[in-house]
Amino acid sequence: MPVLASGGRRRGLHLAGAAVALGALSAALGVPTAAHADLPGASPVLTRAPYLTDLTPTSVRVTWATTTRSRQTVKYGPLGNCTANSVTSTVLGTTITVNGLTRYTNSVTVPNLSPDTPYCYRVYTGDATPIDLLGTNPSPEFSTMVPDGSTTPFTFAVLGDWGDTTSNGVNSGAVNQDQANVLSRLAASGARFTLSTGDVAYPSGSQTNYGDLQQSGVNISGVFAPEYYAAPGQKIPMFAVNGNHGRNTTLLPTWPESAVTAASNGVYSQVSYPSFFGSDPATYPTTYYAFTSGGVRFYMLDASWSDSNTGTADGNNCEGTDHCAIYQVDAAAHWTTTSAEYQWLQQDLAAHPGGVKVAAFHFPLRSDDPTEPDDEYLKNNPGSTDTLEQLLHDNGVNLVFNGHSHIYQRNVAPPGGVPSYVTGGGGAKLSSVGGHGCDPTDAYALGWSYSSNVGKRCPTSVPIPAADANVHHFLLVSVNGSTLTVTPTDSLGNQFDAQTYDFTADGTAPSAPSPLTVTRPASTTMKLTWGASTDDRQLATYDVYRNGTYMATVPKEVLTFSDKTAVCPASYSYEVRARDLAGNTAGTTTPVTC
Repeated sequence: MPVLASGGRRRGLHLAGAAVALGALSAALGVPTAAHADLPGASPVLTRAPYLTDLTPTSVRVTWATTTRSRQTVKYGPLGNCTANSVTSTVLGTTITVNGLTRYTNSVTVPNLSPDTPYCYRVYTGDATPIDLLGTNPSPEFSTMVPDGSTTPFTFAVLGDWGDTTSNGVNSGAVNQDQANVLSRLAASGARFTLSTGDVAYPSGSQTNYGDLQQSGVNISGVFAPEYYAAPGQKIPMFAVNGNHGRNTTLLPTWPESAVTAASNGVYSQVSYPSFFGSDPATYPTTYYAFTSGGVRFYMLDASWSDSNTGTADGNNCEGTDHCAIYQVDAAAHWTTTSAEYQWLQQDLAAHPGGVKVAAFHFPLRSDDPTEPDDEYLKNNPGSTDTLEQLLHDNGVNLVFNGHSHIYQRNVAPPGGVPSYVTGGGGAKLSSVGGHGCDPTDAYALGWSYSSNVGKRCPTSVPIPAADANVHHFLLVSVNGSTLTVTPTDSLGNQFDAQTYDFTADGTAPSAPSPLTVTRPASTTMKLTWGASTDDRQLATYDVYRNGTYMATVPKEVLTFSDKTAVCPASYSYEVRARDLAGNTAGTTTPVTC
């Protein structure tokens, strides 16, 4: 094993003792521990465990790193015969530097696979006498994509904002146990693939932040340390998108997605951008593409921008927070109707009518994190036109997954909107929720305040998280025809807020909410209360209107709303409309004089 740079350690010598101590402490606290993939039997030549990207029904990309440079080989085959076939890289490994040490990354596409089929593989050096880099470790297994049109059920995961050596709010370089547990549970989830919602490898997405199997320390090996991505990466392919961290040339070769990008005519390359609002012209990695699994079309989109290049943008649509300047520039760069990404998305949506559609991108449509709030430029507000959310809604996109805010949040959709999740709890330092109140569309949100060391939640009916471990999470999504079930799992293995969505075509409206009553508990407050509606498939929300003007949307479990903007004396006409997942509505109206 090579000599380590300052700040590193010999994991092979110290990891076992650390694991024993950590296990004893976790047992004393009643906290389950994760089984880390420290690859004890691997060759010391292996510096990044093999990991998968770019999954299709007939191929997958395998990437890994080594201390030596050669044209390296993947051997693969059906279960039970993992070395039946082989493919060797056509080029030598690419030189990278991790914390001052030279490494070589290798990336090979495994071709000629059968759809919806399990395989296993091993990686080797290209020496005259090849070295089995996995050594005594078992051959990793994965399954190819369920082909377009298949009705085979499958699961996928969603993960965002991870690759951070910060643990419990402190960045000491010690193992981030919550991140390690999230990734270990992801590895055991049975997911066919993972959607990334952006921001991987903190703080800047450098090769040192990504790291390797041997080195550790502050901001070193937040991704490829043995405790982290070694286990899920070997068997669950990742589909990556851009975030506001790591906007450099490291992103694209680290997470290659060439096959799916080419098949969907997307973009996964460095793109030059002009100045927006006085920003500097710049070249950034740009990531948008689509793929299909079974009856679901997936859209991986680039909704992101650099924190340090916003010119005079002030985010004036974002409740006065300077952070939203990056939202404003992103919208100008990616989401005007004449932008390349908007037009690509519009064309692909039109070419794939019907079926279930899912989108994943970084900036959140709706977030009750006061430091990283709603992206007012992307969401479909009343009176707005040509927004990303409107384009998604009008073309039948059923669910959106976002990151950026380091919280968990599930949002119901307002009229013209799409149900969305914020899943930014993969391992980075968490954020709070509710500092500026809880939006009515926020059905379930969890956050954490390190300054006060307490859990935060929205709305008040949601249980308060007892530890930050209850906020760190990933999502597991099960697909069975037009039905999707989203199950969040925290780092301790607890499942919470599981939701099932039936997106079957439906032309029947729900029953109207009745009775609708209005009382006046305060001089400027009108409180609406109504009876629950029923629907033949799935009720989604209630929309509240006053004198025909939209006011708010609340989840189906909520049967009340307080209008705190009433001015008396006056006459008002309140309407509450029940809406199902297909958008069918039925309303009840009540006139009020105060």
